[in-house]
Amino acid sequence: MLLEKSTQLIELSQNKINLQRYATNLEGFQSRQQQIEKAVAGTLPLVQSLRAFHQKGITNFHLTQNAEILLTFIANVEAEFKKNPEWIIPNENFNKKNFTSRIEQLQNSLKEQLNQSWLVYRSQKMPSTNNEILNLLDKVSAFKPTVQSIRNLDRKIQESNSIPKSSEDFERVDRLIEQLKQCWEGLNSDEVPEAVLRFVKEAANEGATRGLLTPEVEDWLTKHRLIDSLRIRLT
Repeated sequence: MLLEKSTQLIELSQNKINLQRYATNLEGFQSRQQQIEKAVAGTLPLVQSLRAFHQKGITNFHLTQNAEILLTFIANVEAEFKKNPEWIIPNENFNKKNFTSRIEQLQNSLKEQLNQSWLVYRSQKMPSTNNEILNLLDKVSAFKPTVQSIRNLDRKIQESNSIPKSSEDFERVDRLIEQLKQCWEGLNSDEVPEAVLRFVKEAANEGATRGLLTPEVEDWLTKHRLIDSLRIRLT
């Protein structure tokens, strides 16, 4: 009878030890899971943006070294975890600080390059909307409606600071930019001579050539007090 009781006690003790170990391991697994889920949640939107940029043919990203180091680290963790799940719990094997630091470095590098590429993309597609020129044209009643449309579209485009996460995000801004171009190209009025329109459009972009400043254009610009505010190129 005593032997039987002793055996039961040993079994209960072992079960308690196993349960305690299981509870400790469970907490460790949950902690690691939370770390990894947080890393994935912060990285996934950036990966989506990166794919959208690649779809647009924008591939000027230089993250190979950081990404390779991180992928090697993750592959090693995965291999060790498959051999022994408990391997992932000790900090010397899966160092939270090291893992978080690497993830943050990759995320920050990707954010910086995506932001820079997004700014370059917009600036390259945008027509010139020089505010000084628009202020001048706004003084001419024939230009007022179009100038207001240009300003509204320009404001919407400048407000689109969020990095695109899909081709639809790119297309939305592309449509606004195209509308802006059409507004600028559509600056016309019966009140304004064609030669003047051409000169003003050129002056607002690369600068109008001296040859476009005909006597008719100069007289009209002088009359509307615009002559001293437009950019003229010698060639």
